[in-house]
Amino acid sequence: MKVWLALFWGFFKVGILGYGGGPGSIGIIQAVTVDGNHWMTNQQFAEMLAVGNALPGPIATKLAASIGYQTGGSMGAVAALVGVVLPSLVLMLGLYRLLLVYKSNPYVAGLIRGVKPIVIVLLLLLIIDLIPSSFPKEHWVVPALFFAGGFAAMYLLKVPAVWVILASMAGGAWFLR
Repeated sequence: MKVWLALFWGFFKVGILGYGGGPGSIGIIQAVTVDGNHWMTNQQFAEMLAVGNALPGPIATKLAASIGYQTGGSMGAVAALVGVVLPSLVLMLGLYRLLLVYKSNPYVAGLIRGVKPIVIVLLLLLIIDLIPSSFPKEHWVVPALFFAGGFAAMYLLKVPAVWVILASMAGGAWFLR
């Protein structure tokens, strides 16, 4: 029961603080699960994040369910899912009407524009934390080639992310075993 409450509370904080959806929440999830509660290592988190990104749906809920299940079984998955979804559900129901009424207010528009750069900062900090486990010192060349190829495919060639993810999974199975 204590683990379930910890999962609920940890992911509730993610739901409250994770502005901008899944990408903005990933760094907070990593801080709660790896640094705060030590439910997994950074390597395990990076692996779970990679698998989660290969599947359809919101990443925050996929991570909550899988971390919750790994940590507390089926009830742990439920506790983590409810924790991560409840804040946004309540806030969306309560604040949506206000946003519609005041969306043309310059202060509200400025507030929204002001918080967007912070989401980018959260993503950059997450990338910095995940680099050591994604590019190990002794075998960094092939992962670096995957990174460059994936970036070029998605950014320059506009290949859909799902195809790049599937190709990198196949390449990883072959070259990084």
